[in-house]
Amino acid sequence: MTQRLLHVRFNGRSEELSLAALHLGNQATDQEIKRAVTHYLDLPTHILDDYVIVRTDQAVIVRPEALYG
Repeated sequence: MTQRLLHVRFNGRSEELSLAALHLGNQATDQEIKRAVTHYLDLPTHILDDYVIVRTDQAVIVRPEALYG
């Protein structure tokens, strides 16, 4: 299985990494992904609590929850 990309949208910036760059596998849980991203970005661990993880065939996306009105 190929390694999916991790696309992170945080604080007005977007960044793409491989899951391997964060020492994660394709089966990483949402919490493992959030913890690895906060560590990589040197942020408090709770900062992504309200973010969602979207999984596609090509990528894992970490983004703020979208509210539709």
